[in-house]
Amino acid sequence: MAEWFPLPQHLTEPHPGHEAHLCMAENVGFVKNNLEKYKDYVRNPQFVCKNCGRAAARGENLCSPDAL
Repeated sequence: MAEWFPLPQHLTEPHPGHEAHLCMAENVGFVKNNLEKYKDYVRNPQFVCKNCGRAAARGENLCSPDAL
């Protein structure tokens, strides 16, 4: 399981920039293993993902961000 996020490689699937999205953080075990660090990404949310409903402080951490 990864202990870092975003991932160091650039992903093009399912879309460019996916290495920095919160759904990828969940997929690689970052949330489970680094909950306190994950909270920094979701604290004071300004955006919600139109795909999965996750909220984040920065839109760049969501696949399809929409301002709150």
